[in-house]
Amino acid sequence: MTRELQGTATLLKLALKRDRIRLPIWVVAVGLLLAGGGQELAQVFSSAEERQVRATIMGQPSGIFMGGPGYGLDDYTVGAMMANEYTLFIVVAVAIMALQTAVRHTRGEESAGRIELLRSTRVGRHAAPAAATVMLLITATLITLVCAGSMLMLDLPAQDSWAFGAGIGVQVLVFGAVGLLCAQLSSTPRGAMGLGLAVLGVAVVVRGVGDIMELQGSWLSWFSPIAWSMQTRAFVELRWWPLLLAVGLTLLATLAAMSLQSRRDLDAGLLPQRSGRSHAASYLRGPLSLGVRLTRTSNITWLIALVLLAVTYGSLAPSMRDSFADLPASYQAIMGGSDRAVQGFLDLAMTTLACGAAALAVALASRLHGEETDSRTELVLSLPVARIRWLLSWWALAFVVSAVVLLLSTLVLAATTDAVITVDGVYSGLLLIWATYLPALTLFASLAVLVYALSPRLTVLAWVPVLFVVIVAILGPLLSVPSWVTDLSPFHHVARLASDSAADAAALTWISTVAVLTAALAVAAFRRRDIPRD
Repeated sequence: MTRELQGTATLLKLALKRDRIRLPIWVVAVGLLLAGGGQELAQVFSSAEERQVRATIMGQPSGIFMGGPGYGLDDYTVGAMMANEYTLFIVVAVAIMALQTAVRHTRGEESAGRIELLRSTRVGRHAAPAAATVMLLITATLITLVCAGSMLMLDLPAQDSWAFGAGIGVQVLVFGAVGLLCAQLSSTPRGAMGLGLAVLGVAVVVRGVGDIMELQGSWLSWFSPIAWSMQTRAFVELRWWPLLLAVGLTLLATLAAMSLQSRRDLDAGLLPQRSGRSHAASYLRGPLSLGVRLTRTSNITWLIALVLLAVTYGSLAPSMRDSFADLPASYQAIMGGSDRAVQGFLDLAMTTLACGAAALAVALASRLHGEETDSRTELVLSLPVARIRWLLSWWALAFVVSAVVLLLSTLVLAATTDAVITVDGVYSGLLLIWATYLPALTLFASLAVLVYALSPRLTVLAWVPVLFVVIVAILGPLLSVPSWVTDLSPFHHVARLASDSAADAAALTWISTVAVLTAALAVAAFRRRDIPRD
């Protein structure tokens, strides 16, 4: 075993050097979000009466699914509010970070050929996953310190603050171990990341459905590792033992990953790969059809995920109407009746689906970097394929696929809602909203292509606009984001069901114009740089 782990310290130094920018950005972003959000919550809901009204809203099925199991709703303090409303959002963010870290330093290094080169020296078989595990431990420690410190800045109880931080930190370990396991199953980094995200999606849905079945969690909730952090009941009735489940799962998954690595060949995955055709299919006539073929599996995965999310939202619409009667009369007057409340809930559902579609557009456009590093771009361009055609084909692919996936999930949302509750004009209204999201999807695809054209190494920056839109659209009303910041989000100018307001035609025209100009800049930049470019 000592020989198998030889070189772990060296690989750890290499991982720390590679993530010297990525890791601090993640940690600081999590800390700023918690600290800023907590201070804003404390100011907006300064009185006990206001917090109890908020507790009534969060006790509804939609609030439970998007938030937590509902501990402390009878006495909704700032601490209980933070634990109930921020845990899920932060856990999903750090889980994605952990999956990326684990896959990046194991399967990613192996696919790039660096592990084979290092293994030819005094580097053991398990050095890479061991170094990634230590890297995850360091990340989890930093996340724990930042999250606990953010709670302490709000003058919340110290022990509960540390439990809250530890609950977030152990999720880094859990999903990092899941990433290590997925890296052994798939033969590509993209496939391993897809498996990990699928596990995360199932964990989110199981936790949400389980908590809706019974307030403060049902038996189903315990099958999701996300629920274990929430079940510590921080700031309400603290208990530490649920975190031991997360630690145990981390150990089992890590040991399983190392065991599976001993049973496979280098650069191979345990999941069987289907043999390809000896000749290309007749439809593979150009770069666009090639892009569709290369992204077929990931596109189907994204479609299934958004459709399941649409079904979940649509099935919760009756509960939203039924729970409207529990709200105080003043809030009922503000929301404009139960029908308006349901329409507002569907607007939120469309915003969430659109955020997923925007992420899909960026993910597809960012595939250009992978195509270049895998030498397929150079091979394709050696044929009679113009650079402009190659780039614009992937740009069109990113926009069209994300638009179609959003359209299908919108239709599923309308059909599910119409099957369980009567909402006037649900199909026409939601389809109108879908159409007004199209300029924003075009803009996201154009920005991602521009970043790639300027510098492939900076492709990760294409995710910044998506993160900005998610924060403004989902957390903006809660954080009282200034109006000028909200106006910068392309999602702010779409049509809405709840207000019967049409889209801002002038704003959508500007968004479309900027998207076209951005794509033109990407074409000009791509024509002037070398391929491949390190």
